[in-house]
Parts: sequence; C-alpha cells; structure tokens
Amino acid sequence: MNKIKAFFLVALAVLVAAPAFAETQNVKVSGSIDAYAFYRNNFDLTKNNDAGSVPSTGTVPGAVHSGTDSTAQQSEADEFFMTITQIQIAADLTDNVSTVINLVNQRDWNANEYGGATSGASHEFDVLLDLAYVQMKEIFYSPLTLTIGRQDLVFGRGFVIGWNPQDPNSNTQADEFSQLLSFDAIRATLDFNPWTLDFVYSKITEGSLNPEDDRDLYLANMNYKFAEYNAVAEGYYFGEVNRVGAATGSRSNSTHTVGGRVQFDPISQITLGGELAYQFGDYFSSTATSSRDRSAWALDIFGEYRWDSNWKPMLGIEYVYLSGEEDLSTTSSGEYGAWNGSFRLPVYGWIHDYREGYFATGSSSDQVAGQNQQHVAIYGSIKPLDDMQLSAQYYHFWTTETAHSTITSPSSASLSEHIGDEIDLLLTYNYTADVTFNTYADFFIPGDMFSSPNDAMATQLIQEVKVTF
Repeated sequence: MNKIKAFFLVALAVLVAAPAFAETQNVKVSGSIDAYAFYRNNFDLTKNNDAGSVPSTGTVPGAVHSGTDSTAQQSEADEFFMTITQIQIAADLTDNVSTVINLVNQRDWNANEYGGATSGASHEFDVLLDLAYVQMKEIFYSPLTLTIGRQDLVFGRGFVIGWNPQDPNSNTQADEFSQLLSFDAIRATLDFNPWTLDFVYSKITEGSLNPEDDRDLYLANMNYKFAEYNAVAEGYYFGEVNRVGAATGSRSNSTHTVGGRVQFDPISQITLGGELAYQFGDYFSSTATSSRDRSAWALDIFGEYRWDSNWKPMLGIEYVYLSGEEDLSTTSSGEYGAWNGSFRLPVYGWIHDYREGYFATGSSSDQVAGQNQQHVAIYGSIKPLDDMQLSAQYYHFWTTETAHSTITSPSSASLSEHIGDEIDLLLTYNYTADVTFNTYADFFIPGDMFSSPNDAMATQLIQEVKVTF
C-alpha cells in the first residue's frame, strides 16, 4: 500500500512540474577560463625601494627595506598568477521572456597578502554573481523591451558609462582585469528602428535602506542609425547622485552629464568619430566642506584607416580631453572642474590609467588618472597570419590644468605639464577556435612632472591563456 501511495505521489509531482519545465524553450550553457601570469616592475615609479606595486591606499616605501632576505622583501618587481572562471546559463522562455545568470570566481593563486595588508584569502574560492537578469521583449507595447536585474551597461564607445569593476572579497591584485563589471539596474528600451531610446535606473550603493545615504544612477540615451555610411548619432543624459559620506539627508555629491556622439565611415576603409560631454552638479570633498558647483568637459576625437591587404593593417589616431581642477583645497568654494569618469570603459594605458586609482606612486603631487589630462594616442594592428594579430598603442599625456607640488595648495610650486608616455603591445594568437593566447608588454615612462627618485619607468608583462566554451 505504501508503494502505491509513493507511486501516486511521484506521478502527481511529475504532472505538476511538467508544465513548468515545458515553459523553457531553450537553455544555453557557456563559460570561460582565463589564466594570467603577471610580472610588474616599479608601478610605484620609485627606484630602489624593493616594492613592485603598492595599493592606492598604502604607503610607498621611501628606502630599501632593511633586514636579510629571510625577513624582508628584496624585489623591485611583483610576480603572481590569477585565474578568472565564468559559467553562464541563458534560458529562453515563452512569450519573449529570457533570463541570464553568470557566475564568476576570480582569484590570485594562493595569495595571502598584497602590499602588507591581509587580503580576502579566505574567500579565494568564492563564487560571485556577475549577471542575473530577466529580459521581456514586446512587453505591454510592441517596441518595448524591459531588462531587470544585474546586467552590463555599455552605451556608444563607453566614454561615459560601461565599466563598473568589482572585487568584493579582495581576491585579486590586478583589479583592472576584473570580470565583475555589471550594474544592478532596470532598463527600458524602445526600438523604433532606426531610432532606439534607452532609460536606465541603477542602484550602485544601498546604505541603511533609506535614500539619504545611497548612490544612484539615472540614464537616458537616444541613438539613431543612418541608412548610409555606417553612420550613427547619439545623445544622452547621465546622472549620478551620490549621498555616501554626506551628512544624512543634507546634500549629495551629484554629477549630471549631457553629451553627444557621432561616428561614420566616409568610405569603407575609414572611420571617423567624435564625442563631447559636459558635467554640472555639486561637489564636496567631505561633510566638513562646503559644496562647489561642477563645471567639467570631456572630448574624444578619433579616426581610423584600414588597408585592403592580406595582413589587414589598421592605423588610428585619437585625441582625448578630460578637464581638471587646479584648486583641490578643502576650503575652496570656486567651481570644481575635474572630470568625473567613474564608469568610463576605454583604457588609456594599461599602467597609466590606474595610477593613484589602483596603485600608489611615490610622488605626493600626482592626481588620480582619468581627470586633468589630455592625450594623443596613435594605435594600429596587423595580422601577419590568419590566427595571429599584433596590436600597438602609443600615448602622450599632459595636464589640462596646472598641477602643484602640494596637491591641495594652488599657491605651491607649479609642476611640468608633461605626465608621461606609454607604449602598450599586445600579441594575440588563436590556437584554436576556443583557445587564445594573449601576450601583453606595457611600458610607462614618467614625464617631467615626476622627479627623482620617483620617476622610474614602470613595466608590465602578462601572459594570458583564454579558453571559451
């Protein structure tokens, strides 16, 4: 009798569950494994202090560490390994509904500390959530697509928004290679081909479950694709309201960005484009300081030429302007002109772009990269073999506003406007359709803004093996 009851219970469970399983039309499982080997030398730009790189929150040693080899670090370089593993599941359901989940583990191999501070080694094998969203097409209204949950947000070339790197458990030293780039967001897309309208709300930081200590993003983007010349025009508003660190309910560190982008191919071998953006809002450095009006600019102009040749050579040139602020004192009440590029996607130098953001230098007068700078970049690539490509970028950086020997005092001595130069080389070899080898060689040469002993050339060599499935 018990067996009969068990049989009917199982049969009933199958009948109840069958309709739920039948709703799934298609499931795709994919993923990747990225293994890196790093060599980094003089990221702190300081000579002979036995430190390869120092976290931006750390202190750069000013002299050679004392002690014997058994009790002190005696290397100007860092060597370590890192692996990033991803598993993604995408499911198509009925009525134009789909879901995506992406899980990530990113870890330095058995690394217990970085820069003398204990890291999250106990979390080395944690699995983290990168993507988790549901997408509903033609919901309520035919052109409308609604995407809710943890998702990637990239608009245009990512000049304003596209990058949100995270390392919540401090498992990696090279956080710039993090694959956790997503936003918790609600996105509504209206597709009126050739017009596309996007409206996004994203929660970056949730404090004490009230709106007075949060960090929120708002975005409206309009894109138009022309029928000829592979041309596109785009206009956007991007708002960041950051109340983290403010006195509760009193004010916000707000950045409002308006801008536009155009890009087209006058002939099939040439691409030209430009983007201009302006920021306004309020800035304050701490709860003890008065607010300052923001007024900042950013400009990106580029051109590329592609030769019709077996080696597929390409050459490009780009100019980028990111406004800066000369007076960074906490007592100033004047306009604040430094560009806020917290979510910018493009990398302007694999070493320079993270100076004082991820890595500290021995200089006490250099500002965080990504603001108060201009640069000209010359870049190109060739494919000597069908499965091999060589890419190179050269950057020349200089300041927009005068930098000073005491960073918070505009009355202190002025520094040279030459920040430095960087050369980045990348060799890509596609061993198979699923396996790729990437070899990076990056060199940052400090300019006259830096002085001895804090003007050593920083170098980086990386070997990456990437497998996708």
